Formats: sequence, C-alpha cells, structure tokens
Amino acid sequence: MAKKKCPYNVILISVDAVASPDAESFLALPAFKHFTERGCFTDNVNTVYPTITYPIHTSAITGKYPESHSIAHNEPWQPDVNDKMRKWYWAVKDIGTRTLWHAAREKKLSVASLLWPVSGKATGVIKWDFPEVLPLPGEVPVIKMMQYASKLWLAVTELRYSKFRQGLGRCSMDDYMALLCEKLIEKKNYPDLITVHFADTDDTRHNKGVGTEEDKAAILRMDRRVQRLIDAVKKRGIEDRTVFAVMSDHGQQNIEKGYIPLDAKLCDAKLGRAHSLGMGAYIYADDLEKTRAFLEENSSELHIKYILKNEELRKIRAPKEVVLAVQAEDGYGYVDRNCECDHLGDHGFGLEAPGAKTLLWLVGGPFKKGVKIGGADIVDIAPTIAEVMGLAMDDCDGKAISEAFEKPLD
Repeated sequence: MAKKKCPYNVILISVDAVASPDAESFLALPAFKHFTERGCFTDNVNTVYPTITYPIHTSAITGKYPESHSIAHNEPWQPDVNDKMRKWYWAVKDIGTRTLWHAAREKKLSVASLLWPVSGKATGVIKWDFPEVLPLPGEVPVIKMMQYASKLWLAVTELRYSKFRQGLGRCSMDDYMALLCEKLIEKKNYPDLITVHFADTDDTRHNKGVGTEEDKAAILRMDRRVQRLIDAVKKRGIEDRTVFAVMSDHGQQNIEKGYIPLDAKLCDAKLGRAHSLGMGAYIYADDLEKTRAFLEENSSELHIKYILKNEELRKIRAPKEVVLAVQAEDGYGYVDRNCECDHLGDHGFGLEAPGAKTLLWLVGGPFKKGVKIGGADIVDIAPTIAEVMGLAMDDCDGKAISEAFEKPLD
C-alpha cells in the first residue's frame, strides 16, 4: 500500500433532515450503534440560520457562518420564476471562500465528493466529483451532470456501474452513491478525503411526513448505506487509519396546516417580496419599516410566529444581505408567488426549534471511544477534520472540537 500524505483519511457523511429528536432511533441502529460505541457522539450540535440544506452544508465544509460565505439559500433569489425552473447553487465557485476540499488539495491530497451541495465544477480541487445537480425540465440529466462533474471519471463510472442504479429518485441515487463510495475505497490510491451526502430521509420526510412508516423505512435504509461504507473500509484493511465523521444538518416538522402565500400577499400590497425558506422566509422591501408594520398588523392572518429584524439577524450570523425575515407558526409554511408546495414535512424553522440541534459522530483515529460529548457547532466540523488531517484552516469561524480528542490539542 502506498504511503499516505496525511495521518488519517477521512470519510465525511451527511445524513440529511435528521436531528436531535431522531437520536434515539439512530442510536438503536447497527451502523450508528457501532459508531457510538467506537467513537464520540453528540445530539447537541447547533446548526446555522437558515435551517436549509445548502447554507448548512456550506457552513460545515467551510467552517464559516452564512454571514461569511455566499450561500444564503439553496437557490439564488429568482422572483416569479416557477420553483421547478429555478437554478440552484451548484458550483463550488458560488461559495466565495475556501473549503475543506481546497485545504486538502493545497496539501496535495486527493478528494472525492458525492452529491455534496455546492460542489460542482471543482476541477483541480475535487478529483472524483459527482456533485448534487438537479436537471431542470427539458434538460438531459447526464448532459447536465457532465457540465459540473469530473467528466472522465463520470463517463467511466456510468459505463461500469449505472446498470446497478435503480432510477434517478433520491433513494436510488443514495444507494448508487454508497456503491461509488465502495468503489473509491477499493482503489489502490483511495481518496484521502471523501464527502458524501445522503438525502433519502429528507426527500421521504418532505413527501410522506415525519414519523410515518415510509420515514422509518428511510432511516433503516440510511443505516444500511453507512454500514456498507464501514464494511468497505474493513475489507480494504484501512480501518486503523480511517476516520468517519457523520453529521446531520437539520430536522423536519410536519406541515399539518398548510402553506401561506406570503410572497403573493406582499406583492399584492406593493410592499415587497418574500423568498420562502419552507417554515420561514426572507423579506425584501424598499421601505422596511412599512413592510415590517404590515407583517406585524397581519401576523395572525399570515401565521407569523415572530419577525427577525436586522439586529437579531446579525446576532445569529445570518447572510449579510438578509435584513428582515419571518418564521411561521408551527404546522405552517410559506410558498412563493407562482409556486406550489404540497410537502407534508419541511424545515427552515428558527434556531430555537428542536430540529435545529443536530447529530454528530466522530469515529476512529485520535477521537475518544464510547463518549458522549457536550456539544458543538456545525462550523466546527471543517476545522475538526482539518486537525485530524493536518490541514491549515485557520480562517474558520468554528474551531476543532477539543473535547472529542484523546489528547489535548495544542
């Protein structure tokens, strides 16, 4: 086996749309129980605002709050564009700052990334790149992916393994990503860093709700995927030099009372626009005070739980361009003008919600074994992995989680 350039190789796994309320379910599953017994665990990780996938994953991979990177939402603001036609943040250049992937490449380490948000067009940074890219209506999925992925590797991968993919739905794609992870681990020169995003649970909860039989089945599938990676590392004989970091980004809540057309209401009143976050929304207006007064006066009709003004948004280190926002009452969500939403589960709730406390396992290498640590922040994940791999990430908002390490950090 070729000598590696860093102390440990790392596999960072994201389990989308699960949080502290799900901890008991996950701790009873074989793969996650294995991790809990052999590493550190906490169900007290503070996520970031907004509690949606792309800003959170960007904070995890950069170690920075949304105020310090450029991903304020899953998608750029595109008022009056139907949600099915909206472009998302797909390219790594959209992030606007350095990432863990960049830090690894600066040390001449090899990087793979599978369905991680905002990871496309990363030539020279991510060697094996299968980014999360959503084909819009009329676009051919493979052609769209070729524009953002590692072209040669993707072409070879599709020829060899696409026959094992059962479809393009999220469950099938997550299974396919587990297969590609296995194949990457089998390589003679396997990646020093792998980041993989599994979102079957997110998709299922959006479409079937939280706590349903379908939701429970999705959680079981997630455990089986993670077990495949554990088994692949064991089979490859690199268990002693492999670190697993498993994170979640946010939970979900059931939308039992429906979606409010907040954007259309503001537009009709000629008082600005709203950009939905699911259970919250950013507010854009020329006259912020007038718009805020309207929201306060109509809070019952619009089912507004509370309004976030600029000073409150700055305290929670929200994206800099957001100066006014609202959170919906429990059971409600917001939908943009010319868009439809029939989700049974959603997120985008405030940081006080139970689903804003997320899960983290740190397993192998320098980490303590069988220990529950007190807590952490999402922005601590990148600097913690950097510490394990001997990378330079001194410009993070977060810090390495010293409580998780066997030996004191310098």
